[in-house]
Amino acid sequence: MLLCGKCGKKPTNPVRYTNCGHFFCSKCVDINSKCSQCGVPFQPTEIRADHVILNLVRYCDTVADIVKENNLWDVNVETRNVSNKLPTSSQKSKLLSNLQNTTVNKITNYIPRHNGKNINKRNPKGETPLHIACIKGQKAAVESLLAAGANPNTKDNANWSPLQECINLGYYEICELLLKAGASPNTPGIENRTPLHEAVINNRIQEAKLLLEHNANRNVYDQYGKKPMDYCTSGEMQNLLDDTDSLYSTENENDLNCTLDQTLCDGKLIVYLSNVSEASEKLFANAALKHKIKSVSTYKPCVTHVIVEADNKNVTNLTYDVMLAILYGKWLLTSEWISMSLELEDIHQMELELFEVSGCPILGVPKRARENEELQNPRLFNRCYFYLALQANVVYRIGDVQLTKEQLTKLINAGDGTVLSREPNPEDIKEKEPFIPFHTARNPRHPLYRCTHYVIYAPGKDEPRVKYNMRHIRSLPLIWLIECIEKFTLVNPSFLGL
Repeated sequence: MLLCGKCGKKPTNPVRYTNCGHFFCSKCVDINSKCSQCGVPFQPTEIRADHVILNLVRYCDTVADIVKENNLWDVNVETRNVSNKLPTSSQKSKLLSNLQNTTVNKITNYIPRHNGKNINKRNPKGETPLHIACIKGQKAAVESLLAAGANPNTKDNANWSPLQECINLGYYEICELLLKAGASPNTPGIENRTPLHEAVINNRIQEAKLLLEHNANRNVYDQYGKKPMDYCTSGEMQNLLDDTDSLYSTENENDLNCTLDQTLCDGKLIVYLSNVSEASEKLFANAALKHKIKSVSTYKPCVTHVIVEADNKNVTNLTYDVMLAILYGKWLLTSEWISMSLELEDIHQMELELFEVSGCPILGVPKRARENEELQNPRLFNRCYFYLALQANVVYRIGDVQLTKEQLTKLINAGDGTVLSREPNPEDIKEKEPFIPFHTARNPRHPLYRCTHYVIYAPGKDEPRVKYNMRHIRSLPLIWLIECIEKFTLVNPSFLGL
């Protein structure tokens, strides 16, 4: 049934508890409580907007409108009269036509199209048709594009989402449409500012209130270490952000429906098998043939899913391929996914989290890295600069992993970091405008809070004589870099005894 699990009515802005799977109206959510249906406790971070239920509700409303069923969501209406409400031939024709024009294509995993064109196609500026309609304030066009399945969470080349454009321009009604369609209120854009940052900077009270009602995080930092509150210029805005009684005042970034892989919704499935068994390779050949899955022989950024072998604890070994998957935020699945795909007629119906690797070996890292990418947050090494004081022709062994300087360079680039060809000058860095890497911005006490430049060395005879231990530049051993990837965080050097 599509009814709210608490009020028993048509779900409004449905959200799902990820720990038990039950869904409710957003207004029926009781923070710091238990699920109304099964009694399982949950945390605010385990609440996500459920876009599948939202779309299904819209489809039901479309059908009800065609067959003139005004009491579709009234649970008190008796069902014995349903036979009298069957559609006529003309209604059936109209129903079929309407269903063909809805976003069912998104559910069945074809590329959403609008007037025969790819609805998410970008122009040279990286803007989709939805971006353009939002910039121009064309509400009707936005409604049409969203109804046809346009992705509200795309970014243009300037790193702006449609929601950020509308917040900046003050198009309240379009902001409301985007948020109801699943636009993330916490996606960082230029200078790592979120939509709430933009609303506060432009003193847009109504838009800021709307964002907070949709779970915008008021405690997120931009690249200068500033929260939205730090940009307040009016008492009214400050009072709004000071209000801690809001339903969604608790930090929660998991507002995207992460159980639905956007790559699948766009009809793109590119698989890379990494060190799987011969038996798994044979099974995959059959699965690829059955479902027309595209695969690659070496890891490429276009890969959407990396398949590995895992032990009985659902943990896999840390390898070069696995590190790439973590840094790019790809799905890291166990080979059991291959076996299950052979048993299903439609692999797009699979719940991918059931096959997601739990750790490599740190538990929770694959999922955290993937959700970071789905939320369109900056990658691990964003705005970080590295000088590798290493030799090009040497293979470095770190634990069970062997890596060359070239491979380390690719790993840093995968994390959106920059590799420098010359050792940085600390004095030159001081003169530049300071900024704060995204993954330390929330913790001003972190020793790497303002550190943007790193000299990476291998302990031994080639170890640099001069080592930096300044606020903005640090010299750290290679093991630190690998630990950062393994734990998907900028590791506090003191944890390694440094």
